[in-house]
Order: sequence, then C-alpha cells, then structure tokens
Amino acid sequence: MAMRGVSHVELFVRDKVSTVRHLVSLGFTHVADCVEVDRSSALLSRGDVQVVTTSGWATRAFIARNGEGVAGVAVTCDDVPAAARGARALGADVSGLARGGATVTGIGDVAHTLLPADGHDPGAPPVGRRWVPRDDAWPAAEGAWALERVELRLPVDLMERYMTFCGRVFGFERRPSQRSSLYSASAGVTFALEEQRAPVPLGPPEDRAAGAPDAATAYGLTFRPLPAPVLR
Repeated sequence: MAMRGVSHVELFVRDKVSTVRHLVSLGFTHVADCVEVDRSSALLSRGDVQVVTTSGWATRAFIARNGEGVAGVAVTCDDVPAAARGARALGADVSGLARGGATVTGIGDVAHTLLPADGHDPGAPPVGRRWVPRDDAWPAAEGAWALERVELRLPVDLMERYMTFCGRVFGFERRPSQRSSLYSASAGVTFALEEQRAPVPLGPPEDRAAGAPDAATAYGLTFRPLPAPVLR
C-alpha cells in the first residue's frame, strides 16, 4: 500500500486570482481553468509539481475552520484497492473515481485522492473535472521542482488518528524529533500537522531573488529545486 508520490495538491483560498499571481511569481505556469457551480479553480504546474487553487462558495466552510491552505492531496499508490480498504477500516469514507482511483474523506477536512502509480502521467490534469487549457499560459521558470513539505491543519483530537491513517494506508514514518511530522521515504515528502485554529489572513509568499537555489514556501507548501541533469 506504499505511497509513491504526490500527484497534485489543492489549496482553498479566498482570492484565486491573487494566489495564481503569487505562484506564478515563484515560477509556476497557469495551464488550465475549471469553473463549476460552487467553485472556480486554476491549475498551475512547474515540472512534475501540480497545484490547484480554488475559491468560491464550496470553500467557505473549510476556510472558516482552517484558514486558507491545503484542502486536498492526491497521491499515487502501489495498490489503490488495498489502500481504500485500509482507509475504510480506520473509519474513513471512500468513494470510487475513474481510472481506478478513489477519494478518501472523513478524517479531518482534508480530502485524499488515491491514484494508481502504474501508468500514472505526472503531467496530466487532475481527473474528475473539465479543465480548459489556457492559450495564453505564462511561461514557466527554468528548473524543475519537487514538493518537499505539506502543512495540514487538524483538530487536536484527530491528530493521532490521522497519523495512524497515514502510517497504515500510505506507509508514512513518524519522526521522533518532530512529534507532529510524518515522512514518506518513497515519495520524499513530509506531512507536517498543525493544530486547527481560527483563520489568520494569509499574506503573499516571500520574494526570492531570481535564480535563488534555496527552497520556496507558499500557502503551506515547501518546494525544493531539483539538480539540473548533467549532459555528457
């Protein structure tokens, strides 16, 4: 049931347009949009990292409890049916998706999408929505990135249950030195759990110098640059 990677992360925000601009300033490309009855979403990418930013009526309850931030994580798994069974055994709600995927909810406000790792296309848009590609996509910055850290907000009484869920379903390991952190060696990503609290206005990400090699953090996500391939 090991998790192999993060396909995309979804942010619930008050102002989608402002969030898109901030992420573009970090080198992401705004590649597609999806407008539904109760929400409006934008899809951004940089290399294999995909971020969906969503605003609208459907996001209000989440933001009221958690503030703006990560509301959904899609991951690739070796065995989606086994992961879904493990999630159900822990009391989560599981529903099926196209192409052998599944959606897991019910442990806190964050939704988890399970996708088969076999044959997964990291550049494909998230399933289940009608994405409209942008003809005027802003150019992407050079250099690939990887998702290094995801901050998730949970009520205190659900933190232990969520850690158990991540350990049994995704194979995350706990870090003794960081009581509220979980690490997936196979995916190279850390889930950092924060206490659910009254929402705090979320400012723009800090500016980075052009070409800076260090990691960038925005909206509860931390990205690290990948080394450039060596040409022989």
